[in-house]
Amino acid sequence: MPLLGVEAERIRQFADTWSDGGLWDDIAWLSLRVWDADNDDERRLRWHHLVMAVGNFKRLGGRRLRPEPLASAPGPEAVGRADHIRIPGGTLVTCEEPGSWSQLRDTLPGAAAPTTTTLLAALWPTRHFILDWRVLAAVAGLDVTSGGPSHGIAEASSGDFLEPTLDRYRTVRELLIFSADESRTPLQVVERGLYVMSKGVKGIKGRTWAEYGDALRARRGRTEPAGTDGEADDEQMTPPPAP
Repeated sequence: MPLLGVEAERIRQFADTWSDGGLWDDIAWLSLRVWDADNDDERRLRWHHLVMAVGNFKRLGGRRLRPEPLASAPGPEAVGRADHIRIPGGTLVTCEEPGSWSQLRDTLPGAAAPTTTTLLAALWPTRHFILDWRVLAAVAGLDVTSGGPSHGIAEASSGDFLEPTLDRYRTVRELLIFSADESRTPLQVVERGLYVMSKGVKGIKGRTWAEYGDALRARRGRTEPAGTDGEADDEQMTPPPAP
């Protein structure tokens, strides 16, 4: 079953090459600890650790801190995840309620959509994903060149840069969840495949979204390691400069 006009197996192959050196494993471990907290004080401490780990994850690659990994430490192997969580400070964040995602962002001054969606993906990894500029660009380019109806993410003839926002996240999330379900591909695998796919393609500057999508479709293999320190892969708002 194609995913945005690309065979799902090809997306999975790109996702298999994704690597961040283990930082996401620590975030997943910390998220379990948040869900497993049995009192407000413990949850406040664990939430703080999770937010700081997410902030580190979304820094520029060369500036990421890499402490001793947590993922191998004792901790809950599995916990129940409710469809909502009340975070320290009293904000109720609900898995399927977009208004609460904005409220989550507002509790973290300086956080944009990429950091906010990273927290959502940590809390509900089967229902949320990270929307940074790479994933958004990949979806936009593939959408306008899929041969089917466009979902309004970008205009095929435009070359305007798209800023990751929570409004765009809602549109992209609906599309990717549908595509992931139809292709029987985990949502996280879809996100990572699109991220890696975009790494071998020059940015949108100087071309249209249709041309960018065609370049993505011509992508045959990985030419650069994903998540390499020193590359501007984790910028929240702007893409790296075109070569």
